[in-house]
Order: sequence, then structure tokens, then C-alpha cells
Amino acid sequence: MRALHQILTGTLIYSTQRKKDLPPPTFTDRDLKEGLRRSWTAELIGHLLVKYESEWYADEALSKWNEIDDLFEEEKQQQKALIEAGLDELGITEPYLRDFALKMVDEAFKYIQTNWKIEKAQRIKPSLWWKQVAQAQAQNQTTSTEQSDANTPKLSNLSADGKAWFIHPVAMIDYFPKSEILFQKGDKHEIIREINIRIAGFGGNVPTDEFTERTENMIKQFQRDYMQVEETGVVDIQVIQAIDRFQDEYSIDSFFTQARCQCSTFKNLTEPTCNGFGLNKTNNGKTDTDYAYGIEYPGLHRTLFWVLRSIMFYIDSDERCQHLTVEIVSSGYRCWADNIYNNRKSTNHMGKALDIHVIKKEKSKSEHSRDERINCCDLVRDILTEKTNAEYRWFHSNGIALENSYTRYHPTRGRDNQSIASVWVHYDVRVFESKFLKNQFFVKTAKDVNGKYLKELVKNLGS
Repeated sequence: MRALHQILTGTLIYSTQRKKDLPPPTFTDRDLKEGLRRSWTAELIGHLLVKYESEWYADEALSKWNEIDDLFEEEKQQQKALIEAGLDELGITEPYLRDFALKMVDEAFKYIQTNWKIEKAQRIKPSLWWKQVAQAQAQNQTTSTEQSDANTPKLSNLSADGKAWFIHPVAMIDYFPKSEILFQKGDKHEIIREINIRIAGFGGNVPTDEFTERTENMIKQFQRDYMQVEETGVVDIQVIQAIDRFQDEYSIDSFFTQARCQCSTFKNLTEPTCNGFGLNKTNNGKTDTDYAYGIEYPGLHRTLFWVLRSIMFYIDSDERCQHLTVEIVSSGYRCWADNIYNNRKSTNHMGKALDIHVIKKEKSKSEHSRDERINCCDLVRDILTEKTNAEYRWFHSNGIALENSYTRYHPTRGRDNQSIASVWVHYDVRVFESKFLKNQFFVKTAKDVNGKYLKELVKNLGS
């Protein structure tokens, strides 16, 4: 039970339990059901080696099964309390009606208890074979020992008390994960591209299928910060499993929904609206601004949301930020119709940028002063520059770029001290080379952001 407790609390509330000196939280049947629905948590549970009394063993009195009898009365009283509360809410006070309702509960539970007695007598008791087999084995063991010499190994019998180690044979084989290296610096594979996308928030990288020095450094940072294991800089099955766990732990589904283009909600807009991700328009060849490219990409770049996951992780684990939370993605995709409606020229948000609002957990956004909101966002901008190697403005290619704020402007990283994003955090992939801005990297659903679990992708590796 302690091991099961650790799996559930150590995974479902993984980030908070990583903090020192915190007692493990309690867990309920709801947590267990949720844990079994998640493939990687269920896998951990399947790896448990447990010793307990077999369901095929019981004493003559069926003591352990009889313990269930007391639960019927407890549940019956709970049901009666619920019904009485419902009757009170409906204003039903007539004694005969209330007595009738409670009598129906008694009859229902009497029927259930009768069936349970039959279940014990006719199904459970005849199926308890363990004790009989254990006794027969013990007798055979005595006979065979008398007839054999001292060098004959003794057979292993079933335990007389019904207790035994229960091991899932398939899970046991997989219990000790293969430690061989799957990918390392110098390798090239499409799965490496997935890894570069999925841990882009741990050092920053482009979606290349090459295992570069940047990839190695990201793996080390991911191992150090998230996995809290020795930094090897290579990808083995433990790293693969940890990235899948990272995906499950930090869901971006709701934020992706918020990030769709909002042009269809604008009133009196004469331009054709999009369904959330533009109409594949460009800037019609205009060259009078820095945003002349103006391509409406067919979705949002996957890297943006994997970086958002890392922001959520570092907010949880960085002592400076544990009082913060990502409140909303206030601006994701903005098509040309949106730009025209808002008299805007910037095209960063046509698939390549997110604006997120960060607030204190104990307050709503409306309760924050402007200075508080700036301070919250500044902490996250610090995380992006420190942990993702993001840079202010757009002078270096193939990295994460940030818009300036008043307090986090760095003179060596920008042309001026213009503040663009004070009370929100803007980051983008605008400076990615064109080969990393191909349509294949832009998606329209959270499911496509996630892709298949890496453990599924590496299953047939080398076959």
C-alpha cells in the first residue's frame, strides 16, 4: 500500500511532492482510477511485486469475506441519510411517505444481503482451492523426501497460510528497463526531432532530426531539473518515459483552445473570418514593414506549447515562482482579418507566438495591480531567459524570442528600450530558420501538439 501510495501521489501530484519536507498527501479511489487510466502510471502499478493472501484462500468461517457484511449496514444508513435529505429538500414531511421510502431501502438491502450469502456459500467457498492444494503438496513433499536422496532439491510448495508473492510476468520482464543508449550526440532520426520539440523548454532548440550539442545540453538539463537523476546527455528508456510523464503532468489542452484566432467573434468585420487558424493569406507582397513576410501558417507551432509546459513546470519547481500560475493564453493565433480589425501590423501571431498571463494563485487577475502583474510576468521572463536561453527581441536565429518589458530590458540584446509586453509574457519562434517553419510543425489541435507517446515511437526502434 505504501508503494501504491507513492506511485499515485508521486505522479498525479508530481511537482508538488518533489518539494522537500512535505508529507505525502492522502489518495482516494478516484485517484486510483485516474492512475489506472494513465498508461504510464498503470505500468508502474503493474511493476509492483506484492505479497498478500490469495483470493483463493480463506479459513473455514470465511472471516475475511464476512468482513464485508458490516459494510452493507453502513452503506444502507448512508443511503437513508441521502434519501431523507432529498425528502427534506422537496418538502415531503408526511410520515407515511417518508417511511415508505426508507422501507424500500431496507428491502433493497435485504435482497442484496441475501444474494451475498448465496454468493459466499455457493460460489466463493467451493472455489477456495488453495488450502487443499497446499496440504496435498505438503503430504507429497514428505513422501518424496523419504524416497529421494539428500542431493535432490526440494520442491517449492504453496504456502500454508495462503500468502504468496504475486508478480505480473510481462511487467516483471520490463521492470528493469533496458539501460542501453537509444540516441546520443551525432545520431540522426525522426524521433530525435520529436525529442528536440518536446524538451525545447529545457535549454531551447529547433525541431531538427539531428542530435546536436544543443540536444545533449537539453537532455542534461531535463535530467537535472525534471528527472533529478545523473546528467548523462544521452537518451535511454528512462528519458523516454520521463518525457511522456512530463507530457501527461502538464496538460496544455485548455490553453490550446484559448489560443485559436478570435476573429469570428468580431462585430461589423467586412473581411472574411477564419476558423481559428487563418485562411493561408500573406502580406500581398508588401515590403514597407519589418513584418513583410506575413504568412498565415496552418496552425500554431508545436514548440510553443512544449515551451509552455516547461514554464508550468518551472513555476511549480522554482522557489521564486511557486506562488504563481499561468492564468490564460490571451493571444495565440491572429490572422489578417484580426490585424485589420485591430489596426495591427505585427504578424508574429500568425502561428509563431503566444501571449500568456501569469498571476498569483491566491488572487484573480482583476485583483492584481499593474505592478503585481508586471512582477509576475518578469519572473516568468527570467525563467525563459535562464532555462530556455530565450533572448529579448529578434537578432539571433533559431531560438526563443521575447518581447521587452520595462524592467527586463537588456541593452545588449535590443535596439532600444521600448516596452512592448509588460503585463503579459510574449514569446515566439519567429527567428527559426524557414526549414523549421514548415507546415508540418504547425498544428490545429492539442492532440497534434502532443503526438504519440515516445515509448510507442521507440517500440519498434531497430526492427
